[in-house]
Amino acid sequence: MECDTIEPDQRPQMELGVPGAAERRRILELAVSVWAFSALESACERGVLEELETPKTAGEIGERIKASPALTEAILEVLAALELVQVEEDKFVFSRGMSSYIGGLGKDILRGDLRSTRLLTADFVQRFSAGEASPSGWRYTDPAILEAWGMRSVEQVASWIERLLPLLVGLLPALHGPGARFLDVGTGVGRLAIAMCRQFPNLRVAGVDPFETAIDVARQNVAEAGLGDRIDLRCELVQQLTDTECFDLAWMPAMFLSPDSMAGALDRVLEALRPGGWLILGTAAIEGEELRPAVLRLMSVLFGGGLLKSKEAAESMEEAGYADVRVLPPTPGLPSRTIVGRRPVAML
Repeated sequence: MECDTIEPDQRPQMELGVPGAAERRRILELAVSVWAFSALESACERGVLEELETPKTAGEIGERIKASPALTEAILEVLAALELVQVEEDKFVFSRGMSSYIGGLGKDILRGDLRSTRLLTADFVQRFSAGEASPSGWRYTDPAILEAWGMRSVEQVASWIERLLPLLVGLLPALHGPGARFLDVGTGVGRLAIAMCRQFPNLRVAGVDPFETAIDVARQNVAEAGLGDRIDLRCELVQQLTDTECFDLAWMPAMFLSPDSMAGALDRVLEALRPGGWLILGTAAIEGEELRPAVLRLMSVLFGGGLLKSKEAAESMEEAGYADVRVLPPTPGLPSRTIVGRRPVAML
């Protein structure tokens, strides 16, 4: 029996007559992406990535981590297809760029990305399927979710140090000086506050968050970091702040603030800043019709922040009385847009 060979350039024309063929292909591609994500997280959690600092065979790695050599090799082949791992004859070694994510801070950031994505998406599917999910804001109480999300914030501090803070007039000298203070709105489990204290030895931080579970975890993390005398954790809404002219810098993630609360939050932070002090406002990069901004819009609605665009956020800051308001260019690789503004040196 003879079989006709279908040439690759003939396949698209054939699919035109098959209802749903293109949609089915996209769905299967998504399924492949989920499995690839699982392979990467498994490699991260089991310690496979650390073994790739020097070339090793799958058998050698499987033996060292006490895992099936065949399964280990299959995982490594997925990572190689993702170009995160290189193959040298029969041995595997991580690509040059992955060296930043094997240990220390980079490893924490990668683990936070992977864990938080898996935990939050699984929670979303379960709750939405059961009719429980609603755009009521960040309401997570699972310490695993809170800690995983908190790990991601450390990358933000590194990005600020490298790209943002040097652009804000007078800020770096203030943060290095005696009496430096930072306001961390939505501090969560305190990871960003801890990272800022480690970068600026004179800095004291006030971390506010309305959820007791997050504050409890933050207190543990701060105590373990030995920073209890420099980080003041408060279980309160940003609108409840009573501080006046206290802070050189404030951070506020708009993704977690409802549209109704935004104006009040901006007003209170402005009062809390010292004259000339800066606010860094983060919004999700929701502009555009591609898949990435569409997913970020979904997350923003789920987390209660609505669909605040960066231009609208800048306009809200100007209306609240902030000066030198700017929407900064997107940072490559990060899912957020940054808007900055400062309290005028002399307020009317």
